[in-house]
Amino acid sequence: MKYSILDSKDEAQSKCFLVRSTLKEYLASLPADYDQYSIQRSIVSNVYLDRMIQTVLSKGHIPSITLVTTDQDIALRDYTNSEFKILDGLQRTYRLKMISDTKDLFLNKVLGQAEGLTNFQIKRKFKDDLVSIGSVGNILISIKDYFDRNGRESLEQCFSDNFQWFEVWVGLTPEQEVKKMLLLNAGHKPVNIKHQLELLFLNLLPVMAEIKSHKVRIKREKEVSATSFSKVRKVGDYQFSQLIAALVSYVNRAPVTTNTMFVESMQNDQGKLEVFVEMFSYKFLEDFIRALYTLDVAASDAFGTDGVQWMGREVSLAAMFAAIGASADSPDELRKVAERLAQHFELVDLGGYEQARNSVDLAKVNVGNINRISIFNGLESLITSNYIRKIDWASVFAREPQ
Repeated sequence: MKYSILDSKDEAQSKCFLVRSTLKEYLASLPADYDQYSIQRSIVSNVYLDRMIQTVLSKGHIPSITLVTTDQDIALRDYTNSEFKILDGLQRTYRLKMISDTKDLFLNKVLGQAEGLTNFQIKRKFKDDLVSIGSVGNILISIKDYFDRNGRESLEQCFSDNFQWFEVWVGLTPEQEVKKMLLLNAGHKPVNIKHQLELLFLNLLPVMAEIKSHKVRIKREKEVSATSFSKVRKVGDYQFSQLIAALVSYVNRAPVTTNTMFVESMQNDQGKLEVFVEMFSYKFLEDFIRALYTLDVAASDAFGTDGVQWMGREVSLAAMFAAIGASADSPDELRKVAERLAQHFELVDLGGYEQARNSVDLAKVNVGNINRISIFNGLESLITSNYIRKIDWASVFAREPQ
């Protein structure tokens, strides 16, 4: 990408450059996987961003985009082949690329085949082409109308002569990149709390990916929402944020709630986060994954679809591993306690759990809290009683404050 540096600022071991380049240069420099940077959230709907076509065609101002690069020599020249990662501006970039691709579609294909067609007929004729680049008919027609009024050269100049400002960071650590991204998004549509949680523990994901067998599939929140996940889940499918909740609950020996307060406490107490991460060694994570899958299979064998759905809920996993943690005297006992629970999983009595849970007066309780605490207490009692009898869920729920 060709650029010119307007200003710079040092921050500890890192440096930020204020850079100017054209939309054409920027979009041409995007790697094919520009939207797959692990710390970024997925593309979200936004009616204002969807109207960006008018800003582009009028060469209006687009807020600066923040990038990171490993090119340490960025200040020594006016061109770099190094790929940039988008720290802030993915939504804008996605729409800019869509508009540029639609412009290319119009010039290279539509222009020669649209003569005599109405706008409606054009949108219908090229619908599949638009879908393939993530675009829509209204953007195509806006480009066509601009071309009809101003010609090809002027249309191309909307990208080749349209300058954009970028803040380019060099020397940020992965942890600093996460903090910058969350700070930059603070004034936007809130970053999903599950996504924030995943970012804090992101370095665990490659380890889990190395451990997990073909039977275990771990999904990020940006890939599938919790609501959608619960509907299509199969044995061995887990959301990364749910695994984090289960891991932290095991260490705490009490079920955690992964809400805003929990995530903020982790962000504000780096030492606390580091303690957790250091505890999660390769062997520990291997034992955890194997224990989790063993319990998943047991739940499915004992209760069928109900067991599969139960194991797909964060509240279940957090409470269950908290109970296992409360009964395990050392990390080495994780699998031993989990495997014994799996052998007697029919005593968990999910039918009784659902009946007791549904009898709770929802107007008087925090449903998530009472479910979490009741599952923890029920499973802990089952484990410590040496599996004498099935859990009496009605009694467990009755003990909790209503």
